[in-house]
Amino acid sequence: MRVWSLAILALLLGGCATVLPPPPAVGNPARAWRERVAKLSPLRTWDMQGRMAVHTARHGGEVSLLWVQSWPDYTITLSGPLGHGLVRLERGAGGAQLEDEHQHVYRAASAEELLFKTTGWRVPLSGLDYWVRGLPVPGVPHVQTLDDAGLLRQLRQSGWRIRFLAYRRFGSYVLPSAMELTRMMPAPQGRGFRTPSSGRKFRQVDARLVIERWAYLR
Repeated sequence: MRVWSLAILALLLGGCATVLPPPPAVGNPARAWRERVAKLSPLRTWDMQGRMAVHTARHGGEVSLLWVQSWPDYTITLSGPLGHGLVRLERGAGGAQLEDEHQHVYRAASAEELLFKTTGWRVPLSGLDYWVRGLPVPGVPHVQTLDDAGLLRQLRQSGWRIRFLAYRRFGSYVLPSAMELTRMMPAPQGRGFRTPSSGRKFRQVDARLVIERWAYLR
């Protein structure tokens, strides 16, 4: 699994713009973090482009990603070898809608569950709109680790572990440019996955996201 992680991450990073060196340490990382939260929390509209790879015991692949957000609505377009040439996922006031490459349209209340049922990809969309800004979801229990510059480097929230591998400056904002998400999910019986001491079988879900462009940040 770790070999896969490094290989996919190297592939994703290979086409990106150069990642800037880590920001210098600050005298008070906790205060710098509070200032970041105050600046980034109102950021609710963006046009973000990047690449994502997801791997589970049964599914895996890499796609290009275009995410247009106007809070609370968004449109996420995935294109590439997903078993689907193009997937367009929209969330609006009426729920979620997904359109595949054959113009088949599927609807559900939850965008996250709709994506999983139609593609087999488990992506934590319910928290990702905060995590891509380098923030925890407010009001949800979490454990976080900051670096000496007051940047979020690791977060555990909603059953996921998020590692922020790199940051870049986009306009006036310093935002994540590479991140890794990992979760242990219950697996179907008889699949041959490893069994913890509890006797329940689990499979690991890995996702890698590289963000190449942020625009229309406001």
